[in-house]
Amino acid sequence: MSFLGFLAKKNFYLHLLLSVILTVVIIMVMIGLMKSYTHHGEAYVIPELTGFELNQLEDAEFYRIFNYVVTDSVFDNELLPGSVIKQNPSAGSKAKAGRTIYVTIVSYNLERTFMPELKDLTVRQAITTLKSSGLKVRKLIYTPHFAQNSVLGQFYNDDTLFDGTDMLKGSEIDLLVGLGSSNITTRVPSVIGLTREQARDMLHMAFLNISQEVYHDQKNLLHSRVFRQFPGWETELPRGKSVILHYRSDLTFDFDSLLNIINATDTTIIRDTYILPDDLEDFDSE
Repeated sequence: MSFLGFLAKKNFYLHLLLSVILTVVIIMVMIGLMKSYTHHGEAYVIPELTGFELNQLEDAEFYRIFNYVVTDSVFDNELLPGSVIKQNPSAGSKAKAGRTIYVTIVSYNLERTFMPELKDLTVRQAITTLKSSGLKVRKLIYTPHFAQNSVLGQFYNDDTLFDGTDMLKGSEIDLLVGLGSSNITTRVPSVIGLTREQARDMLHMAFLNISQEVYHDQKNLLHSRVFRQFPGWETELPRGKSVILHYRSDLTFDFDSLLNIINATDTTIIRDTYILPDDLEDFDSE
């Protein structure tokens, strides 16, 4: 039988059609099996883990979806030991089931340090030196003295603190600072959108203190950010005076929009309209 005669038979086309259908079915089955194996198209939103303790993660439902690996630990005496302070990938991103989330937690072990020598350093030098030793500035206490902005002494819990004293990391130190001329003022910086620690460092670097802190959401050292301050930025104050800070959580408050408004608007308008009148009554000038 010739080849052309074979092609003219109906059986050829019937077998060809069956072969095509079988091939398509096999391909579809293989694709379905691959999707099932790789969870194709199934993405889960990664939850916010900061603030959770490790044992809470194990009890949570999303623990069965993702894997968790602790990659680092840092000490902070203001945060709960064993709680998560950083995660990667970040909350809100999507990942497949079984994805590993890497977390940094607060160390369980108390860490110690030594009080550095600060006498005769400038305020900014002293702040930097304390931070490098794992310590913090709580308050600047200005006193009449010709050594303007120089550290004259330091205190912890209202007691004189000596160089070399064994300290718990994260302890807050009061600095006694020379005032110099009594009529010298400093300009209040904008701390809108900053965390408490960032805002405090910036104010101290500007020779100012924090007198009152108001939390409009639950206090959270990781997510509470300044959304209002009094006095407003660019105001001139005597050195050592205080600023009131109001906080909102960046999980619920749109700080990007607020900062865009501030950057796009005349600074004086923002200063005059965003500060609430009752802030003036609460202001502590000490």
